[in-house]
Amino acid sequence: MTNMVYLGLGYLGAGIGAGLCLIGAAMGIGRLASAALEGTARQPEAAGALRTSMIIPAALIEGLGFFALVVCLLVALNSGLKPMPTSSDTSPTQTSVSKH
Repeated sequence: MTNMVYLGLGYLGAGIGAGLCLIGAAMGIGRLASAALEGTARQPEAAGALRTSMIIPAALIEGLGFFALVVCLLVALNSGLKPMPTSSDTSPTQTSVSKH
C-alpha cells in the first residue's frame, strides 16, 4: 500500500515539474517576443535584425523547455520500476548447497 502512495507522489511531482517547465518556457518566449515587438515599434527599420536576433534565443528556450519535459516524463514513466536484485539479495536456500 505504501508503494502505491509513493508511486502516486512520483507521478504528481513529475506532472507538476513538467507544468512548471512549460510555463517557464512560455513566459520566456513571451517576454522575448514582447521585447522584439516593442523594439520594432520604436524602430521599424530594424525589424529584420530584431527578428533574426529573436529566433535563436527563442529556439534555445523552446529546446530547454522540451528537454525539461522529457526529463519529467522519464521520471514519471520510470518511477514504477523496481531495481534489479543483486547477489546479496538472494535467499540462503538458493546460495548454499551442502555437500556431505
